[in-house]
This record gives sequence, C-alpha cells and structure tokens, in this order.
Amino acid sequence: MERESVLEIENLSKAFGKRWVVQGVSLAVRPGEVFGFLGPNGAGKTTVIKMIMGFLTPDSGRILLNGFDREKQYEKAMERIGGIVENPEMYKEFSGRRNLELYARLHKGVAPARIDEVVRLVGMEQRIEDKVKKYSLGMKQRLGVAQALLHKPNILILDEPTNGLDPAGIRELRDILKTLAHEQQVAVMVSSHMLAEMELMCDRVGIIENGVLRGVMDVSELLHEVAGQEVFIYELDNVPKALTLLHTYSAGEGQPCVVQTHDERTVTLALPRAQLPAVSRLLAAETGLLGLHAKQNTLEDAFIHITGGGTPIA
Repeated sequence: MERESVLEIENLSKAFGKRWVVQGVSLAVRPGEVFGFLGPNGAGKTTVIKMIMGFLTPDSGRILLNGFDREKQYEKAMERIGGIVENPEMYKEFSGRRNLELYARLHKGVAPARIDEVVRLVGMEQRIEDKVKKYSLGMKQRLGVAQALLHKPNILILDEPTNGLDPAGIRELRDILKTLAHEQQVAVMVSSHMLAEMELMCDRVGIIENGVLRGVMDVSELLHEVAGQEVFIYELDNVPKALTLLHTYSAGEGQPCVVQTHDERTVTLALPRAQLPAVSRLLAAETGLLGLHAKQNTLEDAFIHITGGGTPIA
C-alpha cells in the first residue's frame, strides 16, 4: 500500500510580472523518502520551495502540509515543517549550541534534551561548543539541519543544500538525510542541479524544466526508462565530421541519438546495442576512431531522455 503523502502540491503556478516561472506543478512527498527536486539553475526549484515555506504566495494552486492548506490554515500547516532556503542564518560569535538554544525559543516545548538529540543526529558532539565562525561550510550545513529539526518536523525542505560543500561534506550530509528519511520516517525534499549526487541520495525525483514539471519517478524507474538504449563514449579524430555522418545515418538506416559532445575529440551516443557495430564501423572508416567504451545509464542520461536535452546542467 502506498504511504500517505504529507506534502501535496496541486497545480501550483507563479509569475513575476509577465513571466511565468512555475506553471501547473503537482507532486507529493511521502514519509520515509528523500525526494529530489531536480532541474537546471533558473528552472523554478527555489520558487516552488519558497512557496511551500511561505516566503512567496502562489498565483494559483494549493499546498497541503500534513493535510492542512498552507493558505487557509497557515499555523497548522507550518507546525511540523522545517527547512533551509539558501544559507542558514547563525550568530557567528556564539557557539553552535547557543545558536540552537536561541532558535529553540521560537518553538514551543523544545526541551534541552532535544538539542542534545539533534546534535547527536547530525554528528556534531565534538564541535557543538565551538563558535560558529570556526566552522567549515559543511559544519554550518550540519548545524542548519540540526536547527531545522529542533521542533521535530515530519517534513524537511532543503534548497540546494550541497552548494559549496567538498566531497566529504556532501557525503556526510547525504548520510544524515537518508538516516532521517529511512530510520525516522521524515519526508525529505531536496532541490538540486547536481544530478550525480541526487542519484546517490534520492528515492524518487521530480524533474522541472522552465517552470514545468516533466516527470516524477523512482530513481530506479528513471534509470530503467533509458535502459532500452545504451550509452557509448567515442574518442574520435574528427568530431564535426562524425556529427555530420551520424545525422545522415539517423535519417536513413538507424536512430542514434547524440547525447553530448564533451570536447573536440569526444562524443557520447545513446543507441540500441544492436546498432553499435554499424555505427562504430562508420565512424572508424571516416573519422579515425581512437577509443570506445560503454557508460552505465545515469540520472543525467534520464534527464536528457525526459527533457530531450533541455538546458545544460552543471
């Protein structure tokens, strides 16, 4: 049986002036999952999140948090939601613990024991008494997550939380969020343009492009979506000539899809494996084939498959 959703967005739209930045977005997030909200910078991710968090008012549509309408039942709807939009605000001259104590005053019934609990949860026991100005960006992000969790939310919303983090910091944050979702049944929604990282972190993803939601699927389903074609990386002497040959080939015998040209010597193709020998012979004969290897389908390939290429993603 599908778990009941604790966050539901129905036909959400928002315009700034005459420009629609979000158009008819509908999605749901369930307890116990990390939901990735993916798209290029400027696709509408932060606008949607700001509407969920109450920083912006939708032009149309509605947002339900634990069954409460965010516009009509604001206080009830916001009781059990926590989040970080952009960088968490902190007093740099105070310790991490003092920051949590001050933030706890904004919510009813946050006991000192809860502060210790969230500190353990984000793995900050050894550094919580240090001043925030001594923290790395990764430590500040951990403290921000601890702050967002103080009042025991069952929905956690994070906008681009891995921005600026080094690989170790990204891995640590990823592990914290997966623990929150899978062990504490928190519904975690994370926006990002970093597809490779979201592939490791998320259970389901929604892909947004130019303000329009293009699809919502389990990560495994998205990867299966592109499994009918395989991805191959060719190293060639003459990439421009290869692209011309492939265009002619596509219009005639086969249907190879040029996914990406990396540089003047490399091109990536997605095509059925049965067409690999013919395409390889063509390129070897005409462009100087230097190397070829298969590439496992990734979330980036799924994004390109769904959006038809879309806007380039970092």
